[in-house]
Amino acid sequence: MKREDIIKIGLVAGISAIISLVIAGAMFNSPAKHNQKVPVVQPITTSFPDVANDPSYNVIFNSNALDPTQPVQIGNSQNTSPFTGSQ
Repeated sequence: MKREDIIKIGLVAGISAIISLVIAGAMFNSPAKHNQKVPVVQPITTSFPDVANDPSYNVIFNSNALDPTQPVQIGNSQNTSPFTGSQ
């Protein structure tokens, strides 16, 4: 490249940088036009409701549903450690 080409490329890059800064400044430095209120969230308490005895929770939770915390026995095996190889 000749010296003239490098100067032209630098000049075009400089002018485009200045134009982009002016446009970005006009777009992002405008004052906010919205006056919105932020909703306030209630703090989380450490006490849990009594789900079993509170009637308002009977609608949410199904009392006939399966309880995943209970062990399920499949078959008649009495082996308490099935992966050790001994019965």
